[in-house]
Amino acid sequence: MLNANDKENLVKSSQAANLLVQDLRELVKSENPLLAEISIEILQQAVQVEKRLNRIDSITRPEEKTE
Repeated sequence: MLNANDKENLVKSSQAANLLVQDLRELVKSENPLLAEISIEILQQAVQVEKRLNRIDSITRPEEKTE
């Protein structure tokens, strides 16, 4: 389990990663071929970071009880 501060930081990091991925997806569409190519590489890395943060969130989230 995560303490409240860690959970807050994880949520903020996940949100920031999501925004970065969205912005990079737009940058990939650049008319400048070099910028677009570099953006693709960075986008791939950002997607991996976003996925890892989401996995951490899902495995540290308390289980919901079903009745």
